[in-house]
Amino acid sequence: MINLYLKNFNFNLSNFIGAIFFYENDGKDLIKLLKESNIGCREYSFEDFKPYFNIRGGIAAGPLGFPFEGISGFLRCKAFILKDLSINGLEDAVLFNAVCDYVLNNGIIFCLKAANKFAAEDIFSLYGNLRKDFRESQIADIYGLRLNLLAATRLIKDYGDNGYTSSLAYLVKKISSLGFCPKQSVSNDRGKSGVYFYDEKNFEICIKINPFQKIIRPESESISKDGLTLNASLSQIYFYPDELIKKIKIFASIGRGMRCRINGKNKRTGKPPHCYDGLSGIQAAALKELDSPHLVIAGAGSGKTKLIVNKFLYLLNFIPFGSILVLTFTNNAVNEIKNRIFAEFKKKGINNGSAEDKILNISTYHGFFFSLIKEFYKELGFESIPAIKENKDISCNSGDKKFISLNDLIPHVLTLFNNNAIVYDIARRYRYILVDEYQDLDFLSDCIIKKLDCGRGNIIYAGDDDQSIYRFNGGDFFNILFFDLFYPSGKIFIFQNNYRSHYKIIDFCNSILNKINFRYPKKLTSEKTGEERTAQTGQSNPLNFLGFKNKNSEENFIAEGFKGFISRGKSAAILVRTKKEANYFKEVIEKFYADSFICNDKAFIGTIHQSKGLEFDAVFIANVTQGNIPHLKSMQSDAAGELKFLRHPFVKLLDKEVKLKTLYDDEVKLFYVAVSRAKEKVFISYSGKKSDFLIR
Repeated sequence: MINLYLKNFNFNLSNFIGAIFFYENDGKDLIKLLKESNIGCREYSFEDFKPYFNIRGGIAAGPLGFPFEGISGFLRCKAFILKDLSINGLEDAVLFNAVCDYVLNNGIIFCLKAANKFAAEDIFSLYGNLRKDFRESQIADIYGLRLNLLAATRLIKDYGDNGYTSSLAYLVKKISSLGFCPKQSVSNDRGKSGVYFYDEKNFEICIKINPFQKIIRPESESISKDGLTLNASLSQIYFYPDELIKKIKIFASIGRGMRCRINGKNKRTGKPPHCYDGLSGIQAAALKELDSPHLVIAGAGSGKTKLIVNKFLYLLNFIPFGSILVLTFTNNAVNEIKNRIFAEFKKKGINNGSAEDKILNISTYHGFFFSLIKEFYKELGFESIPAIKENKDISCNSGDKKFISLNDLIPHVLTLFNNNAIVYDIARRYRYILVDEYQDLDFLSDCIIKKLDCGRGNIIYAGDDDQSIYRFNGGDFFNILFFDLFYPSGKIFIFQNNYRSHYKIIDFCNSILNKINFRYPKKLTSEKTGEERTAQTGQSNPLNFLGFKNKNSEENFIAEGFKGFISRGKSAAILVRTKKEANYFKEVIEKFYADSFICNDKAFIGTIHQSKGLEFDAVFIANVTQGNIPHLKSMQSDAAGELKFLRHPFVKLLDKEVKLKTLYDDEVKLFYVAVSRAKEKVFISYSGKKSDFLIR
């Protein structure tokens, strides 16, 4: 193997490419050669890492306290060799994933000493111990895809490819078939990485490689009679080599027939066509981040949907419509995102004639999963495309191959994704994934999306752990809290500026959230200036706590106040905990008033869960009594009762001192969602024992 590595030694070093080997002498020779090239190299045993990065019990300081920050300091060298690698549990897998992530996102040469030749050929056997548990096996699959990306783009294996990584070997072969010969880079300057080719007339192709960049921005690409210069990343070469070959064919044909030079850097001037103003500093930073996976924690009213829409538009500067996948929960949210995009097109004078047909990749999670089943139904054993039928007797194990239920969509896609070739085929279609309402996604759906990313990190998650109110329906807010365990090099943007509510409502929201211990640290702030806040103070009280002697008095007050706001052209909502209460209040309003104002689109009566994502001038939150909000069950739960709800595998990595009050925290979040729907006024009423949430 070492001879293959040496064959293109300078090239491999300049492109941060290492090797997998299993003979001891190979390691010694490699270290010697690196030293002769003035490249410092260290050798580590995997056991050396563990005392410094103890995962079990190390996660105690909240979701931003994961112990990965020191890896870069620990690996302070230009090249390192890792030996004695074995993964005996989830902690080892998390740590090795952090190492792989670090290598993929930094200019460092990584070499892996395998235990034997078999391990060098099948490094996925490393995760075998995790596959005994179904949920851990899903994590193993995600980590395995990242390891595969690392191996294909940054590691030379001992069994072939002529001294190149497997992805570069394919590219070299294809370009050679066009009549070009590989040209060994004589430069050992690691800042000038690239791949070089020439033909019999010395027409040269230079492909500048950025090993870390996930999305290639429009940069200088030149064509002349002497050659052409293109840009690519190792990830792009791995996933889209044929596109690069097609580009080379076209550009080479143009260049060979040219007399003058065309420089691509003059083609774009000023702002990109899809770049929008009106964003805050933190919103703009999240918008322009393309080089790392990132999580946007967006507090209530802080502009999450605005970011998703503008992120989609911004990505159009670099990649085509169809390669952007946007996933959210409801059809209403899908339509909202699409309509906002079209509105921006219209504002910019862009003709979206065929755009509506092209924006087919904005979908609900269930809609997207079903589209995969419809496409690959034969691979799943169906004779024809199955229909969705909500019947409890239908399941993926029932033998009925004509119908599936909504509950079976995820199991079917997971079965489909057991085939890595299918995962890779689907992943190539989507260069970027935007995930909406991340806090309410279930664990297995999150795994499917991460597998679809294939280890690239071309993904943005947007959500708010404080608004995770659908755990009863499968939502797992630990997905958002454990972001770092999948993407240690990822970035986190926290949107704290609320653009919706009166500052006194915002202050009360903060006091509610302080009851939650394990959460992303944030404090909602008002966009209002000091002068505007003073003007707001002069208005009638935006925050009202109202105790009544009986339910009838409470209902009468809410009914009269509700109609008062609607009749003045304001939007208003009556929010309650259960559908039974919502139906009762609808009857109360209908009895109170015979007119049809309740049908006004500004009037809403429903559960707090149904109000998620909506906003109103005034909000009435009814029956905020102890035992209802918070619910009695949340106050009676014990440690054993809590644990049965916590199914995410990473929960067991938390420090034993971390006290999770999951059921109670769910109640806090539900109340926070209700209060934060209000823009101008909120009325919180009760006619029994006052809720603890109202004791300040």
